[in-house]
Amino acid sequence: MIQLTLATNKEAHPEYSDNQIAQALGLLPLWVAEHVGNDDDTDLVQFMEDRYGFGKLYKFEGEVNEDGDYVSKDDTDLPYMGRMITKHGYAYFYEYGIVALPQPDGTHFITRMD
Repeated sequence: MIQLTLATNKEAHPEYSDNQIAQALGLLPLWVAEHVGNDDDTDLVQFMEDRYGFGKLYKFEGEVNEDGDYVSKDDTDLPYMGRMITKHGYAYFYEYGIVALPQPDGTHFITRMD
């Protein structure tokens, strides 16, 4: 069974408490936890899009590096604020409503959900 705990990145964000980070991330970790708890084969991106309710999620350019940072050309690397394990790897949550959702092929679908 996967533990549905949000792990916060206090090293990159020492100015915030765990509670402040969880509040800043809003519903996104709860929705990922709900999807993981369903323990079915539904697509995480589609699940998040359905929960979000504001139309299609658009994939951002960039990638998640081995430290969990969101790396995009011409932008400063963005360290994650929180992460949660899924059956396909970690879902990462960043400032600005950016989320990286793990895919079965080992990549991440990176989008903004604010």
